[in-house]
Amino acid sequence: MRYRIAPDVVWMADDGEVRLYDAGSGEFRTLNSTGAELWILVSEGQPVDAITSEMARRYAAADTGQTDVVVQDVRDFLDALAGQGLLLADDVAPSGTPGPPA
Repeated sequence: MRYRIAPDVVWMADDGEVRLYDAGSGEFRTLNSTGAELWILVSEGQPVDAITSEMARRYAAADTGQTDVVVQDVRDFLDALAGQGLLLADDVAPSGTPGPPA
Protein backbone atom coordinates (compact mmCIF):
# COMPACT_ATOMS: atom_id res chain seq x y z
CA MET A 1 0.00 0.00 0.00
CA ARG A 2 1.07 3.56 -0.54
CA TYR A 3 -0.38 6.88 0.44
CA ARG A 4 -0.65 9.97 -1.71
CA ILE A 5 -1.24 13.53 -0.69
CA ALA A 6 -4.88 14.57 -0.91
CA PRO A 7 -5.50 16.93 -3.84
CA ASP A 8 -6.87 19.73 -1.63
CA VAL A 9 -3.70 19.85 0.51
CA VAL A 10 -1.18 22.56 -0.31
CA TRP A 11 2.22 22.13 1.30
CA MET A 12 5.77 23.35 1.36
CA ALA A 13 8.94 22.11 2.96
CA ASP A 14 10.91 24.81 4.75
CA ASP A 15 13.61 24.86 7.40
CA GLY A 16 13.24 21.18 8.36
CA GLU A 17 9.47 21.35 8.65
CA VAL A 18 6.54 20.85 6.33
CA ARG A 19 3.73 23.36 6.42
CA LEU A 20 0.32 22.18 5.26
CA TYR A 21 -2.90 23.93 4.32
CA ASP A 22 -5.97 21.73 4.03
CA ALA A 23 -8.30 23.65 1.72
CA GLY A 24 -11.13 21.27 2.60
CA SER A 25 -11.09 22.13 6.30
CA GLY A 26 -9.36 25.53 6.10
CA GLU A 27 -6.76 24.38 8.65
CA PHE A 28 -3.03 25.04 8.68
CA ARG A 29 -0.62 22.51 10.23
CA THR A 30 3.11 22.23 10.69
CA LEU A 31 4.91 18.90 10.78
CA ASN A 32 8.10 18.67 12.80
CA SER A 33 11.31 17.36 11.26
CA THR A 34 10.41 13.68 11.64
CA GLY A 35 6.89 14.22 10.31
CA ALA A 36 8.42 16.23 7.46
CA GLU A 37 10.71 13.31 6.59
CA LEU A 38 7.69 11.02 6.38
CA TRP A 39 5.69 13.53 4.33
CA ILE A 40 8.53 13.89 1.81
CA LEU A 41 8.80 10.10 1.42
CA VAL A 42 5.04 9.94 0.80
CA SER A 43 5.31 12.79 -1.74
CA GLU A 44 7.98 10.78 -3.58
CA GLY A 45 5.51 7.91 -4.01
CA GLN A 46 7.28 5.52 -1.65
CA PRO A 47 5.17 2.54 -0.51
CA VAL A 48 4.48 2.26 3.22
CA ASP A 49 6.82 -0.73 3.60
CA ALA A 50 9.70 1.23 2.06
CA ILE A 51 8.93 4.23 4.29
CA THR A 52 8.87 2.14 7.46
CA SER A 53 12.11 0.38 6.46
CA GLU A 54 13.84 3.68 5.77
CA MET A 55 12.72 5.25 9.03
CA ALA A 56 13.74 2.14 10.99
CA ARG A 57 17.15 2.34 9.33
CA ARG A 58 17.48 6.01 10.26
CA TYR A 59 16.18 5.81 13.83
CA ALA A 60 16.66 2.26 15.08
CA ALA A 61 19.98 1.26 13.50
CA ALA A 62 21.82 1.64 16.80
CA ASP A 63 19.15 -0.28 18.74
CA THR A 64 17.49 -2.95 16.60
CA GLY A 65 15.15 -3.67 19.52
CA GLN A 66 13.45 -0.38 18.64
CA THR A 67 12.73 -1.37 15.03
CA ASP A 68 9.20 -2.61 15.76
CA VAL A 69 8.45 0.54 17.74
CA VAL A 70 9.62 2.81 14.91
CA VAL A 71 7.69 0.81 12.30
CA GLN A 72 4.47 0.95 14.35
CA ASP A 73 4.88 4.67 15.09
CA VAL A 74 5.35 5.41 11.39
CA ARG A 75 2.29 3.38 10.42
CA ASP A 76 0.21 5.04 13.16
CA PHE A 77 1.31 8.51 12.04
CA LEU A 78 0.51 7.86 8.38
CA ASP A 79 -2.84 6.33 9.33
CA ALA A 80 -3.62 9.40 11.46
CA LEU A 81 -2.86 11.73 8.54
CA ALA A 82 -5.10 9.61 6.35
CA GLY A 83 -7.82 9.73 9.01
CA GLN A 84 -7.61 13.52 8.91
CA GLY A 85 -8.04 13.47 5.13
CA LEU A 86 -4.52 14.76 4.41
CA LEU A 87 -3.40 11.51 2.78
CA LEU A 88 -5.31 9.07 0.61
CA ALA A 89 -4.58 5.34 0.51
CA ASP A 90 -3.71 3.71 -2.80
CA ASP A 91 -3.82 -0.06 -2.40
CA VAL A 92 -1.19 -1.69 -4.58
CA ALA A 93 -0.67 -5.43 -4.87
CA PRO A 94 2.89 -6.69 -4.22
CA SER A 95 3.47 -7.15 -7.94
CA GLY A 96 2.96 -3.42 -8.41
CA THR A 97 -0.43 -3.87 -10.06
CA PRO A 98 -3.44 -2.15 -8.51
CA GLY A 99 -5.34 -4.26 -6.03
CA PRO A 100 -9.03 -5.08 -6.33
CA PRO A 101 -11.52 -2.31 -5.58
CA ALA A 102 -12.61 -2.13 -1.94
